[in-house]
Amino acid sequence: MARLASQIKMGYYPTPVDVVARVKEMLHMPEGARLLDPCCGEGEALALLADGTGASTYGVELDKDRMTKARETLDRVLWADGLHEVSISRKGFSLVWLNPPYDTDVAPDGERERVEVQFLKKYWDCLQPKGVLVYIIPATSARYAAPFLCTRCTNLAVMRFPEAHFWDFKQIVIICIKARPGRDEVAANKEALEAAHLAPYSYRVRKSIPSIIENQLSYEVPAAEAEEQNLVFRSSRLDPDEALLCVRKSSAWASAAAIVFSSKRHNEISPLMPLREGHLAMLLASGMMNGEVIGEDGQRLVVKGSVRKVQNTHVEESETETKYITTDRYEITVRAICFDPLEIIEIK
Repeated sequence: MARLASQIKMGYYPTPVDVVARVKEMLHMPEGARLLDPCCGEGEALALLADGTGASTYGVELDKDRMTKARETLDRVLWADGLHEVSISRKGFSLVWLNPPYDTDVAPDGERERVEVQFLKKYWDCLQPKGVLVYIIPATSARYAAPFLCTRCTNLAVMRFPEAHFWDFKQIVIICIKARPGRDEVAANKEALEAAHLAPYSYRVRKSIPSIIENQLSYEVPAAEAEEQNLVFRSSRLDPDEALLCVRKSSAWASAAAIVFSSKRHNEISPLMPLREGHLAMLLASGMMNGEVIGEDGQRLVVKGSVRKVQNTHVEESETETKYITTDRYEITVRAICFDPLEIIEIK
């Protein structure tokens, strides 16, 4: 039931504000930094990190309501599935804040893999060299991330959530720098991540993983290297509201609308010859005249036409045989709602 509840919320468990604030104290953020959160929720974490620093903020969020709120606080936000629906520049960001959904899914190679690790692999490429990763996952997922992280980062630190939050999901914060580690550092990375994985099942958690509150680490976040105008940051998901705004501004739309939709002038055009009753009936049946109709006496009707195929069978007998002949005919029905007096009129 816990997994089902998580999936209903789209894996949305925002990072506690005091944890975000503590991470911010560890980061030295230059004005030209560019921050990315691919599971940004309502944008609180990234907004708090960037507050007062001049850093630019980018987010991705799957839930539309949360995405709308995030756009009020972050510089740019995409409405998309962060794993499958976004195209983002490689090496475009100074810092990646990654608090992904906690679940298991099928990886691109067909094997089952932790979703936390899928997000890590995808967004590691978005981090520039010497960039900082802040990775928030359950402690039990550390061993799945270890093979990828151990050989790709330096200055790796593993810290548990404060006591008030840790026992809910046994979450840890991993902070590291994207750089090639030496052999000794690879071993140290592996040892730290293995200790994090075992800690939730140990009675000596406090000794295995230090609390983020107790840690006094410091990380330099670099300024963004990629130029803003060259940055790719887009979603393959169509947002109807954004599409409508673009369409309304398009000069091509104005030209197309004049051709596709009837103008008032078209309503004044009369056919060369008067329509027969059969013509009017077919127009009604086709749906072209559905809607409000005003008669010569000013009476308003809401009219809808329909057509139904009916088969008629008759018998022809001769001295040698009996023939059953079936013919098709189309029965046209016109229904109208009259409001004064209120009644429904049906004509066949």
